[in-house]
Amino acid sequence: MKFSRIFLSLVILLSNSYSNHLENFYNLLDQYSFIKLNVSITQNQFEKNYKSIGDFFILGSNKYFYDSSELKISVNKHSIITKNYLNRQIVYNDLSKGELNLFDILSGNRNTIEFMDYNDNQNRYDFHIPNMGFKGYFLFESSSGKLKLIHFDNDLDYHISININKIEILDAYKPNIDKEDFEVIDLRG
Repeated sequence: MKFSRIFLSLVILLSNSYSNHLENFYNLLDQYSFIKLNVSITQNQFEKNYKSIGDFFILGSNKYFYDSSELKISVNKHSIITKNYLNRQIVYNDLSKGELNLFDILSGNRNTIEFMDYNDNQNRYDFHIPNMGFKGYFLFESSSGKLKLIHFDNDLDYHISININKIEILDAYKPNIDKEDFEVIDLRG
């Protein structure tokens, strides 16, 4: 009897210790309605660098909000609103159905992402996005299993790295983009 309890405990411990960090991250996204990620984004394109530090909120299926000192971006299914503090503009735009954006990758949307075969590195999960020509990886901390980096690029001169500094689960969050005295541009069709 004692042996069977020890054996069962050992099986449970080993199965949990070898759990897939990527699946755990996706389960977190599926389990909670409001998640806040403090992120640092670095984008290199044609020898130009862009860096931003802000908070990324996952607010449900295809609903995201990014808040930094330079930008506020609200995505709600098929529409996007961008408030740019640098040029004092608010831009309304439509997202094409099936169009992939940076926030889709960060929020765990797996519809257009194909993961490569699992390898021995339990902390890195390689993927590619065939219809866009991107490849990249999710990188997790080895001790805690927390997501720390998403990197992707194409064979051209385009690279994005998203460092995840902190993940919080929120009870609620309501994004707001005030119009203030900004120029409003409406590109919706």
